[in-house]
Amino acid sequence: MKNFYKNKRILVTGHTGFKGAWLSQILLSMGANVYGISLRPFDSRGNLYKILKLKKHMDSNYLDLRDLTKLKLKIKKINPDLIFHLAAQPYVLQSYEKPLTTISSNIIGLVNLLDVSRSLNNLRAILNITTDKCYENLENKIPFREDDRLGGKDIYSASKACSEILTKSYYQSFMRDLNVNIATARAGNIIGGGDFGENRIVPDLIESVQKNATLNVRSPESIRPWQHVLDVLNGYMLLMQKTYRNNSEFESFNFAPNVRQVVTVKDIVSRLSKELDFKKVKYRKIKSNKESITLRLNPNKSKKLLGWKCKYSIKECIKITANWYRSYLDNENMKIYSEKQINDFFANSL
Repeated sequence: MKNFYKNKRILVTGHTGFKGAWLSQILLSMGANVYGISLRPFDSRGNLYKILKLKKHMDSNYLDLRDLTKLKLKIKKINPDLIFHLAAQPYVLQSYEKPLTTISSNIIGLVNLLDVSRSLNNLRAILNITTDKCYENLENKIPFREDDRLGGKDIYSASKACSEILTKSYYQSFMRDLNVNIATARAGNIIGGGDFGENRIVPDLIESVQKNATLNVRSPESIRPWQHVLDVLNGYMLLMQKTYRNNSEFESFNFAPNVRQVVTVKDIVSRLSKELDFKKVKYRKIKSNKESITLRLNPNKSKKLLGWKCKYSIKECIKITANWYRSYLDNENMKIYSEKQINDFFANSL
């Protein structure tokens, strides 16, 4: 994998976010020339991009993808070989509060990026990162396959379904003739060190530990396909390699753990609290139709065509995540610690 990414010019949108920061650090460790376009890092709790000091090691640009004029100038100057598109408004609950912002960020931002990409000389592949929530969820507990119907009862989910459709349309209308290959990636719930997002169970737990405050867990019986961030990013990077080398049609891929890792929110909180020796947890069942109760993905396509599977079990995932935050709370050098976690995961690739 390292030989593939070494010396390539790679654009990561959303590089100041949780997954984008980890991905940027991994690509740098593989010798890639990494460029980022994103909004300024949000750090009311903390921010991995700042912790990793990525601004010193990559070409970082604070820019709104909805600003087409500035985006054109910047991307043409970067002239990337590959684009990982992660920039988005990523929260379901926030989409209820700010529906227009969610739509403009997740749809207009994407379309601007795709349209500018039509004029790039070196570009050979784009990977659009969407979500497991892009499917029409009938709560029937059957794992989604890539060819299942897209949908979304909330604005966030619908925006990601639209993102999938528009990406495929741009490929069929323009990119195929330009020899630019495109794929989309859909992953389940991602946990790992360095996540400080709002209304997310792991950051909420860590904040409660810091403040010695009670953690109120909403919808503890909700079921999600939990997996470590490095497992998912490994999948994205394998898919990018395939997309770069592939001349077939547009494809989408699910990334999800085996059935034993599809557990409840309560189970995740219980295991992580035990690792961190934290006991102030209250569970409350909230009747709400704002978030799906059950989400499951079928990852067989990724396993068969990419040779991908989760390296970490749910037990290992929880332990590695807890270790990162424990070190963070102990004021260790988290750039060095994060690089060690990357090296441990990609031991045969770096």
